[in-house]
Amino acid sequence: MGKYLLRRTISGVVALVAFSAVMFILIETLIPGDYFSPFRLGMTGEQVDALRTQFGLDRPLPVRYWLWLQNFVFHGFGQSTIGFNRRGPLLEAVPASLLVFLVGLGLAYLFGSWLGRIAGWRRGARGRALAFVAIVTYTIFPPFLGFALYYLLSGRVYDLRQKLVGSSVDWQVMDQTSVMTRMGITIIVATIVVLVVSALIARLFSKRRFLPPSGKVLVIALASFGWWAYKGILPYTVDVWFQAAVPIIAFGILSYGDFLLVMRTSISGVMHDDYVTTAMAKGLPSRVVRDRHAGRNAVFPVLGRLVVSIPYLLSGLVIIEYSVGWAGIGTTLFDAIVTQDLPLVMDTLVLMGIFTLLIRLVFEVAQAALDPRVWKPA
Repeated sequence: MGKYLLRRTISGVVALVAFSAVMFILIETLIPGDYFSPFRLGMTGEQVDALRTQFGLDRPLPVRYWLWLQNFVFHGFGQSTIGFNRRGPLLEAVPASLLVFLVGLGLAYLFGSWLGRIAGWRRGARGRALAFVAIVTYTIFPPFLGFALYYLLSGRVYDLRQKLVGSSVDWQVMDQTSVMTRMGITIIVATIVVLVVSALIARLFSKRRFLPPSGKVLVIALASFGWWAYKGILPYTVDVWFQAAVPIIAFGILSYGDFLLVMRTSISGVMHDDYVTTAMAKGLPSRVVRDRHAGRNAVFPVLGRLVVSIPYLLSGLVIIEYSVGWAGIGTTLFDAIVTQDLPLVMDTLVLMGIFTLLIRLVFEVAQAALDPRVWKPA
């Protein structure tokens, strides 16, 4: 398995470098002008040309890409070939996007898998209705979804936020980026701990499932809120949840249809297998056979589809963030394009590529652990 993971990591790094090269060429080719173009009205042509020469913008395209790649590798995000440090806006946007992505994707997976099992197990009017709604939400135009939800929910969420939180939260004494970072770390750690502990308990007591998915989510939520209360940041985290409600709902609606459709097809493919027929012949309830027997084997295609869909999900997240005004990576990317800050655009795209690579590695490890046929030679 180690060799398999090493091969996947090397191929991912090579793909990331190729992606950065293609994006650099497209950005330099398709976006007219550069960072100094807006200053042409207040400066002479000679002054603008002198600035472009000073910051290396008059060099050939391969040289500019090599300089950017060197600065990126040795200095990290924010160092650019034009000499401006834009680390702050980009890294401040990461916790906001990570929070929406983790929560929205988790809810989309839970609801999509659950409804997909129902739609695939009972092929009737209810199953067709669930599949139709999933197709509509999966193919909907993301800006329209973001604008519609913002119009419908933002006022109601704000009123509820004022009633529950009111003036008890003072962001002048607390950094919102720090709060969102701590929230994301807490959710990740709580999720890992709950999954590991439940797996160990199930193994020790010979139970296939110690807690259902809904129980795991409840434990993660209670542990996270309890930790935030212990650290004295609970009111601030509640305020952040209200602010992030619309983008999380929009991202979840946009994402769950894919999980539903894949699970529906996968359940339909395994529901007539021998082990499912045997479980039904033993007199087990239909729901138990669906969730604990057919559903366990039907989850592999869902995980595989999730690995492939990460770029699509991230692009949808970027558009939704900009549509609803959430200060995440999407808003940072579009603002950088408008101001023609090309190094910040490149840093943002490469950061999304690195995030995609890491997420794919995590899910490939999970898939390889659940199904050894993925990495074992035939």
